Amino acid sequence: MRQAQLMSKERLIYWPGEFAEIMDLLTGKDKHGGRLPIAMYEFNTQAIVLAACIGVAEGRKRDIGSSTKKEISTVTMAGHGLERFIFLIPQLAEPDKAVDILRTSNEELAIREFERYAAGGLEVLAGAIERSPLSSIDAIVAQLVKAQDTPSTGAPEDEEMPDLME
Repeated sequence: MRQAQLMSKERLIYWPGEFAEIMDLLTGKDKHGGRLPIAMYEFNTQAIVLAACIGVAEGRKRDIGSSTKKEISTVTMAGHGLERFIFLIPQLAEPDKAVDILRTSNEELAIREFERYAAGGLEVLAGAIERSPLSSIDAIVAQLVKAQDTPSTGAPEDEEMPDLME
């Protein structure tokens, strides 16, 4: 049975094209567009939800910018069962505005907030990859998730990530 769409009409979700390599790593594509034997996710929709979750967890959001943008349709998100995250991410980020974001008149606002957190999460992933270039993407994501589960020690936020290949 097909799931009802949460959006009143089809809309587009954008993410910065500068992070295309990160999205490719998450979805198991090599630099030439071929498939890698192991991928965290099959689709960009799944990878963009992960990025948005990382953005919220890290408190990082940024504008998409006017440079090259990539897009994902809300219909595609719904087809993959991920449309609800478009509303969930802004709710997690600002719980005091949680009810307002669910109004049909605020769909566009929810999408733009989701985009900003996804872009922020992609930026976090890019930084983590830069600090640990020999680590696999799944090891980097696991390290980011583990850092969220660990109580803060008061260490500086820009502390380098440990080498995950040891």
